[in-house]
Amino acid sequence: MNQAAVREDRTDRISYYANILNPIFNTSIFNTTDSLFEIVCTLVRASGIQDAGWDPWGESREAMDDLFNLAMLELPPEKFPRAERTNLRLALLSYCHVTEMDFPYVLVANLLNLRTGKKYKMNPFDHLTRPQKKKGGLFPKLMPPSPGRKILFIKELAKEAKLPLVGQAFEEIYDNDVRNAVYHSDYTLTDKEFRIRSGTRLSRTKKHFTPVVPLDELSDIISNAFAFYSALFALYDRCLKSFGDFIDAFLPYDFHYKGVLQLLFDTDNSLIGFRVYWPNGTIGEYKRTKQGCSGINFQFDPDGSVNFFVGLYPAKHGNFSLLVEEGAKPHYVNVPGANVAPHWPGDLKPYKLNLN
Repeated sequence: MNQAAVREDRTDRISYYANILNPIFNTSIFNTTDSLFEIVCTLVRASGIQDAGWDPWGESREAMDDLFNLAMLELPPEKFPRAERTNLRLALLSYCHVTEMDFPYVLVANLLNLRTGKKYKMNPFDHLTRPQKKKGGLFPKLMPPSPGRKILFIKELAKEAKLPLVGQAFEEIYDNDVRNAVYHSDYTLTDKEFRIRSGTRLSRTKKHFTPVVPLDELSDIISNAFAFYSALFALYDRCLKSFGDFIDAFLPYDFHYKGVLQLLFDTDNSLIGFRVYWPNGTIGEYKRTKQGCSGINFQFDPDGSVNFFVGLYPAKHGNFSLLVEEGAKPHYVNVPGANVAPHWPGDLKPYKLNLN
């Protein structure tokens, strides 16, 4: 197949997976401030504070693009006498890389959780973590769940969210036997086959166990995986840019404390975080940029969901808020970089301020 045909086939596969994944990025169902806050936490991947250069997502994405583009290069025959095998080896390494990335599993699991009314969790697979056998020391080493176990859990979530095709798509692109054979250097290649030296796998085309994977079947597995992740990442990027209506907007967020929510954006109008203003002058904030992750006055509850430090409570609060002294007026601080402060709206609707 020539390169033009390969690219056309890849486009068709990406469209196929985009149609399956698109419903989980439908933000119109999050029509309350609380649910909007949860989807924002999911999309900006709210987690701990990090300096620049500690987010593996950017590196993984660039590595995937590099490996795909390398596989499409026309290699000089004098240096690569078996160019097709070289490209296949690169494809196998990239396949293992993309299927190990933690970000896609966490993103999809949280998006499915939100559709069933649950909250964002920093690590939705925490309950799958297992302690290894103790070999000395005070604390046992924890073993994170494998991609296979994550996929089984995602299938359960997808079924609960009435989107079973999402779980089936993950299962379709992941082959644990191929992954293990590559990672453990336990395979050989011929002109027609990928051979697993230890163990067998259930052939998806011949429906029986065999240590042999025909190259056309192997190619489908790898191509589907790249198409799936390409679709997922494209939808994710589009979703981050779909909140433009909330630029310079403020939303009534907490009806007990009277917090006001502001979404944060970068210069490309892509969602990067959130800020909550409390009526006692406290701010809670989290944002993720290329320069790292920063935040103030927020915390993670035991279940991994996001909560806030709201500052000091008054000796006796009034009717407006648990954070405002009886007889005192609410005090919201100015928006950083502007000479205007948000307020609690009387009609409980989002409003905009001129921050220029």
